[in-house]
Amino acid sequence: MRAGKLRHRIKVYKSESGRSPTGAVLPEAWVLKHTLWASIEPLSVKDVLTAQAAGSETTMRCVLRYRDDIDSTMQIEHRGKWYAIDGDPLPDADSGL
Repeated sequence: MRAGKLRHRIKVYKSESGRSPTGAVLPEAWVLKHTLWASIEPLSVKDVLTAQAAGSETTMRCVLRYRDDIDSTMQIEHRGKWYAIDGDPLPDADSGL
């Protein structure tokens, strides 16, 4: 992917919970893991209809350089809007990664 297409700044968050010093379970919180450059693209009408048929509410596509530490348990924030990652990231058609 050409770097010029990766012009949007996104933040990737992971849900984490822990324990207090006294051992009490802390509530789940979204913790910032990465700030990355990506391409944010709205889906075409055809893609939206296909996603709805599969029972998904997919509204946009996020393309970024290959990373093995991002999965469907995380969320993306872009311009104050939060998006759940629907499914596992797809490999790049050119490199196979």
